[in-house]
Amino acid sequence: TLFRHFKSKEQLLRAVLQRGLVSEVAMMDQHSSWKENLRESLEKYARHYYSLWDKNKDFGGAFLAEGHLWPKSMQAMIADVIRPVRERLVSILADAQKAGVVRSGLNIECALDAFKNALYARLLLQGAYLPRNYSNDAYKSTVVEIFVRGMEAPDNGNFKTVI
Repeated sequence: TLFRHFKSKEQLLRAVLQRGLVSEVAMMDQHSSWKENLRESLEKYARHYYSLWDKNKDFGGAFLAEGHLWPKSMQAMIADVIRPVRERLVSILADAQKAGVVRSGLNIECALDAFKNALYARLLLQGAYLPRNYSNDAYKSTVVEIFVRGMEAPDNGNFKTVI
């Protein structure tokens, strides 16, 4: 059984989370600077985010729906596993801010959360209630456009209109 390899559910969950985050770390290793092209960087991250969710939607759905019910020790372990990856992404955006690509004064951590939450909202609403007259790709592009316009330093001149 699994528990010959893992002493507890907590250890099993830690291993599953760490394995799931490997692809996010690999993506950040390949694209560790967002200073060159903020739009392209956000687009790549959005595509990765959707791809990762698509591969793990059953686990992810249960994880998000029930996570708040789990014991505090398990919630703390989850935070410990996720924190370094999140901090690295915040650091990548902070470097882009220092380089003048992201506007000064923007709360990077809050902007990152808002960006990921906007992407996540589409995943939650996919196929729910009212049909949408746009594709997931159109939604991703629109979210990226909104965040580029809100995040990018005004002198970058890297704006394009999404129709």
